[in-house]
Amino acid sequence: MSTVAIKPRPLVMKRYQKTLSTVFYILGALIVLAGVFCFLVGDMKLPAFADIDKHFKTVYENQLYSGIKMAAFDAVGYYAIKFAMIVIIIGLLLILNAWMLTGQKFERYRDFLCVLPAIVALAVFTYYPLLDLFRISFTNWNLMKEEYKFVGWKNYTWLLDGSGWKKLSNSLLVTVQYTFWEVLFSLAGGLLLAMLFNRMTRYFNALRALVFMPKYIAVSTSAIVFVWMLNGDHGIINWALSVFGVQGPNWLADATYALPGILMLTFWRTVGYAMMIYLSAMKGIPADYYEAASIDGADGMHRFRFITLPLLAPTTLFLVVTTFVSSMKVFQSVDVMTSGGPYDATMVMVQWVYNLSFKDFRVDRAAAASVIFFLILLLCTVIQMRYGNKNVNYDQ
Repeated sequence: MSTVAIKPRPLVMKRYQKTLSTVFYILGALIVLAGVFCFLVGDMKLPAFADIDKHFKTVYENQLYSGIKMAAFDAVGYYAIKFAMIVIIIGLLLILNAWMLTGQKFERYRDFLCVLPAIVALAVFTYYPLLDLFRISFTNWNLMKEEYKFVGWKNYTWLLDGSGWKKLSNSLLVTVQYTFWEVLFSLAGGLLLAMLFNRMTRYFNALRALVFMPKYIAVSTSAIVFVWMLNGDHGIINWALSVFGVQGPNWLADATYALPGILMLTFWRTVGYAMMIYLSAMKGIPADYYEAASIDGADGMHRFRFITLPLLAPTTLFLVVTTFVSSMKVFQSVDVMTSGGPYDATMVMVQWVYNLSFKDFRVDRAAAASVIFFLILLLCTVIQMRYGNKNVNYDQ
C-alpha cells in the first residue's frame, strides 16, 4: 500500500503566512502610492495635477446640484483625493500586517490582531491630524478665502525670518517662564506637603483631600473665581494685603503682575496632585532604611537627604516630564483670565496659535507655529528622558 505524505501543520501555516504577507506588502505599497498621488493632487494642489483635481471637483458639484449619481470610478477618485491621508494610513496598516506576518508564529499575529483596532483608532485620531498639520503649514490657508494652494516654506520663513519672529520669540519666552515657575512650585510644594501629611490620622486624611480637591475643579470655573479674587479694586487678595498695610497691584491688568496672577491659580490646582504622587512614593520606601540610619546616628535632615530624595528620584522625573509637558501647553486659564494680555505679557504659545487661527484667520501660520512648537516639545522631552535614564536609578 502506498502512503500519502502529510505535511506538518506548522509548515503549511508558515507557507500560507508567507503568501498572505506578500499579498499585504504589494497591496499596501500600491495603496500608499495611490494615496501619495491623491495627496499631491487634492491636498497639495500641485499645478501639474490641476486638471485631475478640477475634473473630480466638477463631477462632484454636478452630482450635488443636479442629482446625478457619480460613476463608480469618479466616486472612488473623488473620495480618494478628498481623504488622501486616510488612504495612506490604510496602506501603511496593510504593510504593518505584512511585517507582523513575516517570520513570526501565527499565534503571535493573532495576538496582534487583538490590538489592531486600537492601532487604527490611534492612527486615525492622533497621527492623521498630526500629519495633516504638517500639510496645512505648507499652504496659504486663510479662513476668509475659499481657495488655498501650496506655498512651500513661506509660513516658516515668516515665522523664523520675518515679522512673525517677534511674536514667536515672545510667546516662547512667556511659555518658558510660566513652565519654569509651575514645575518649581508644584514639585517643591508637593514634596513639602507630602512630608507634612505623611501621617495616617483622621485629620491629616481630611487635609490631604482638601489640598487635592482643586485638581478636579474645571479650569475655566477656577479661572473665573480667580479673576474676581485678583481684581485690583474689589478682589479679596488685595483686601487681605491692605489689612497689613500693603497696596496690592491691579494683578491681571498690569503687565508686571499678570503672569504671577495666573501662576497663583496654577499652583493652587497642581500642588495637590504632586503631593499625592510623592506621598504614594514615600509609602513605598521601606522603614528599615530609616531605622538603620537612626541607629547610625543620622538625624532627620540626613535621612531626608540620603534616603528619601534618592529613592524619590524616579517619581521626581515622572513629575518633571508630565508637569513640563502640561505647563508648556497651558491655554484655558490664560484664555479666561487675560487672553494673552496685557501687552502680550501672558501670550503663551498655545494662546498665540489660537489667536492666529480664530482671530487672524491664518490657519496656515498657526499650523507652522504648531509644528515648531511640537518639535521643541519633542526635543525637550527626549533630553529629559535621556538624562533621567542615565542619572535615575530605578532599582533603588
